[in-house]
Amino acid sequence: MARIDQRMSILDLKMGRFATRISPQNAMPKGTPNPRPRPSPSEPNYFSAQVSAARRFYLDLQSGARRRITVTSGGWECCRPDYEIRRSGFSWPIVEFVSRGEGSLTLAGKTWPLRPGTVFVYGPGLPHCIQADPVSGMEKYFVAFEGGGEWMAECQILPGSVLQAMHPGQVRQVFDDLITHGLSDHANRERMCRIALQYLLMKLADSAVPCGAAATAAAETYQRCRQYIEEHYLRVRSLEEVAAGCHVDSAYLCRLFKRFRRQSPFQYLQNLKMNRAVELLQEGERSVKQAAQELGFSDPYNFSRAFKRIFGIAPHHMLQRRG
Repeated sequence: MARIDQRMSILDLKMGRFATRISPQNAMPKGTPNPRPRPSPSEPNYFSAQVSAARRFYLDLQSGARRRITVTSGGWECCRPDYEIRRSGFSWPIVEFVSRGEGSLTLAGKTWPLRPGTVFVYGPGLPHCIQADPVSGMEKYFVAFEGGGEWMAECQILPGSVLQAMHPGQVRQVFDDLITHGLSDHANRERMCRIALQYLLMKLADSAVPCGAAATAAAETYQRCRQYIEEHYLRVRSLEEVAAGCHVDSAYLCRLFKRFRRQSPFQYLQNLKMNRAVELLQEGERSVKQAAQELGFSDPYNFSRAFKRIFGIAPHHMLQRRG
């Protein structure tokens, strides 16, 4: 996905061919699994030469209007210093993720810096220009797909979005899995690519935040509060204790979690406690009352009620299954 001329499209899906290009041989980010590629008789002309290394795939699918979300193309690219692409739009949505280096993005008339963890989405009717920094270069992943309107709306990952992934390593792993599926000769590779894309969108919905100074500051506060809960969930018992420990107002803490996690901080606290409760009960050395006390519940009844609300069964039933 680099500079193109009037004769070619970076993802000319009308070619109707599966293709992969690797340059240098087997080039991928360090630690990436090396799948068995499907054979490609020739290099397609819609992959630009302005990358020093790439691993990309194209699924040979019948184009057309789709209701089901369907991956058409994806990959990883190490962009050359002169990498640049300018387009007035693209036929389908594309999600791109910067994994290394820097660059710039002009999307719908607004310019954004590209750095590791940046995610951006474009599609029909969205003019865009993507450039790599000539000094640092840039590496990025991409996935193109059809029929994903409902998924994108539900996850709020819409064309025109520019986001910052709070856990870029996890996003990179999902993309690596997607490429593995796309390059495989597995009979269900199209379905596996679709599932990987759906997981990617959900992962971004859960952990990516809009770019911008105010959004970044709020995201950093959210991450600090979430980390506090993860480190102290065994002893804290209430929303007020969490807010005091994080030195924020309880109402603001709730707004942060609703914005970035789509659940309340108390629900997150309870989920951590109940997951630990399962581990304690499965270990076989604690009664329900002992597990409740260890997790900060003074009343075993409240513990049992919370456990059943999350898992659908009472904790003593788990003890019976263990036996």
